[in-house]
Amino acid sequence: MLHKILCKVLMIGIRNFGCARIAFPGFNEVGRDDHFYRSADLIFFNDWANEVNAIRAFKVKCYRLDNPEAIYLRGMYEYFFLHLLDEGREKIHRAGERGCVLAQFVDVMMNLAFSVDCRGIVHNYPAFTRQHVDEMFQIITGWEIGHNWDYEKPPTFISVTERIDPNVPHSCWCSNLDPLMFVVSLDGSRLRWKCDHCFWNCADWNFCYAIHLTARAWPIED
Repeated sequence: MLHKILCKVLMIGIRNFGCARIAFPGFNEVGRDDHFYRSADLIFFNDWANEVNAIRAFKVKCYRLDNPEAIYLRGMYEYFFLHLLDEGREKIHRAGERGCVLAQFVDVMMNLAFSVDCRGIVHNYPAFTRQHVDEMFQIITGWEIGHNWDYEKPPTFISVTERIDPNVPHSCWCSNLDPLMFVVSLDGSRLRWKCDHCFWNCADWNFCYAIHLTARAWPIED
């Protein structure tokens, strides 16, 4: 219970995390334990710029203790900020293997993007349900994890993204259904139903144009 409460406090800010540890010995004991740093939720971590040193130290400790979300965020930083493509992809994949759900989604969708053929069609559809894809997009496009514009996407990633054809549904049988079928997204929007072929092409195109905005700066301790 103390672990869950302290995690919620951490989401507000690193200063609140420190104050809670000072105010209550139980929180201090939990906050000193390595398990807390291995399991801390960093995806929605509030990184206040005026507390950059404390945040840097916290993130580095999480990464050194193999926190899956720390590994994922560093992988995203290396891939999109530093253009270290192999190193970034390896860390994203490793974070997914260690249980980070967002990393699992990003890893699979990147693989899907690189399966695009000369016609702009992606192949090797993943086993994710459409509801899971919707849930992940709510996270990726939400304001909570930030929208960063101060860097350029790797040229290789741009090249792959530009080859994916988002207009595939216009020439598919699913666009000519009568009557039309609709689905309701988790955000309440009403969308036209698509067959698997069209769904994954559109989903991966949307993913490629949104995922880089979630990458954030990460302290490189070495």
